[in-house]
Amino acid sequence: MKSQRIAVAGGQGKIGKHIVEGLLEAKQRYSLEVIIVLSRSGAPDITYAGNSAPVIAVDYTDQASLQSVLDKYKIDTVISTISGHTPDAFITSQENLLQAALKVPSFHRFAPSEFAIPSEQVADKIKLYQMKLPILQSLRRAKQQQQQQRPGGSFEFSIINCGMFMNYLGYGNTKPDGHKAHGYLARFPIIFDLSRRYADIPGDGEKEIIYTHADDVGRFVAAATQLDVWEEYFDMAGEVVTINEVLRMCEDVCGTKFDVKYNSREDILARMSSAPEKFMENFFMEGYLATIDGDSDAIRPNNLNKLVDVKPMGSMIRARQGKNLESIFIIFDFHLWEWRMDFTYTYHASSSFAGPVPIQS
Repeated sequence: MKSQRIAVAGGQGKIGKHIVEGLLEAKQRYSLEVIIVLSRSGAPDITYAGNSAPVIAVDYTDQASLQSVLDKYKIDTVISTISGHTPDAFITSQENLLQAALKVPSFHRFAPSEFAIPSEQVADKIKLYQMKLPILQSLRRAKQQQQQQRPGGSFEFSIINCGMFMNYLGYGNTKPDGHKAHGYLARFPIIFDLSRRYADIPGDGEKEIIYTHADDVGRFVAAATQLDVWEEYFDMAGEVVTINEVLRMCEDVCGTKFDVKYNSREDILARMSSAPEKFMENFFMEGYLATIDGDSDAIRPNNLNKLVDVKPMGSMIRARQGKNLESIFIIFDFHLWEWRMDFTYTYHASSSFAGPVPIQS
């Protein structure tokens, strides 16, 4: 059953806002009836592409109040992009949201806060991702219970994975509007730093990485809401490429060789620390270990690419250029791709802007 009345939890920023904008952009095309944003704090409506979504302040510790909001808007689909570094902020919030939704008669779909590399594959390495596992257990249990109580029931969920956000490849862009390449995501270097012409690479650089632009994630998720059936896993990809291939592209675009450090397992372990202030650095190093050990390797086909009609940034640029694996990342440095509402690109070789900018057709 297709989604028509959708709540995005945590949709005020980061990947959540990209998903909200993807839904708003497609509201008329998919005849979506309701799009709301759940947030720990109130804020003005989110407006995009001529449509708006109200931001509703909720208390994630209060299941009854959550149920009241979801019931008021007759929500059928909840997409969680909740984030947090503590169990109360993350685990409890998602659990309460799910339990509240299950009491709403119109509700039948839930997408937990994944939108990265699959947490189940890397939780042994990346400690922060261990907090993503309890909601998956609850979702499977809820589906099993419904099937036992009401065979053929409509409740379904999907674990939506997108790999690494392509936006991070724009870190260190020195152009006047280079920061826009990050969209609503946090700005920090992951492997590549354009301003320093530096690459900090896990292993030998031959591991393939799935990259998807955050705007494309929003479009993929919006399109997935219109599928009649949700599979337990939806995997998407804007581009699949080795780290060394990205390095060569960056060097080609920047016109200079990068200072490169290839990190062995011993190098990575030596950079880790038990000090609390090293929390985020450890998070990245744990990701490096997962990459080296193959825990983050794709183990399923990118089924969402085949199920929906979304042309992600990597494939569109490659098709436009007519070359095999054209430099999909030039958008983040010396050239401009104008992203039009009809999903076409216009190329300006002399431009100094970096990053895709939504403009009106």
